[in-house]
Amino acid sequence: MKYKYVTNVRDDDTLRASFNELTQKTFCFNFINWYENGFWGDKYIPHVLVDGEKVISNISVNLMQFDMCGQVKKYIQLGTVMTDPAYRGQGLNKYIMENILEEYKGKVDGIYLFGNDSVLDYYPKFGFCPINEYEYAFKWNEESQPSSENKLPKYLLEKLNLSQKAVEDKLYQDIKEYEVFNLGNNPNEAFALYDNMGLFQFWLAEEYRENVYYLSEVGAYVLAKIESGILWIYQIISKSEINLQRLAVSFDEKPTEVKLSFTPVSSESYNVKLHKVEDSTLFVIGDSLRKVDTNRMMFPVISHA
Repeated sequence: MKYKYVTNVRDDDTLRASFNELTQKTFCFNFINWYENGFWGDKYIPHVLVDGEKVISNISVNLMQFDMCGQVKKYIQLGTVMTDPAYRGQGLNKYIMENILEEYKGKVDGIYLFGNDSVLDYYPKFGFCPINEYEYAFKWNEESQPSSENKLPKYLLEKLNLSQKAVEDKLYQDIKEYEVFNLGNNPNEAFALYDNMGLFQFWLAEEYRENVYYLSEVGAYVLAKIESGILWIYQIISKSEINLQRLAVSFDEKPTEVKLSFTPVSSESYNVKLHKVEDSTLFVIGDSLRKVDTNRMMFPVISHA
């Protein structure tokens, strides 16, 4: 290989700037704020090829830990797969992929990635196989509620302002505490991400910053929003089980349907169907990860890297 293979991008100012430039050009986002806010930890590791001081190709390794039905699993999620257009056709991503698979062989319970549908024949060449995910939802309307004397009490929802540093800091501290408390016995998720604060901070810095609610009665947090009559529940951060029907009536705007972006502990009372994102397929290596399909699970949206 005529180009330099590097795995320490975060701490090299020149390479980090070039990496961000290629990310911006390829995906229309970058990691500048994430880094400058101190959120880029040691679990996100770009593996790049460099021409001089220019990053020309990358596959990032995300070190992941999950609680799968009470069992701790260590995985690698591959992401930010990209090659500068001027350097394509040279097998650069192939070279990086082969090095990553060799580096982590026998060290983790599985490796996975979300690939676009134009490469359905590419990743199986490295031993990956495509599998399905499943999503959970239930319909909701006033008629489905109990009679007036038995109506579900509302949670008191406080929408958080994460631009206030004290509020943000407390949220992150509570996430750490709740993860430790829930490990092996999560009351709300059958397949839960843990010990990856960097990913929470990545998503909460932008995508879900305006969708964080605090439930003071139970000391819990919910990432959620109502859009076109659908209550999307992205994440629950709690030591106790949250009643989702009760949560549904707690918003000023009443939803007609509730959809989860994670796998609930019990599938009872939910409609379960294939989860399909346009132009995206889940590829996995490892028997453990095949259980995502056979056990009808989905990776929580907050875990996507």
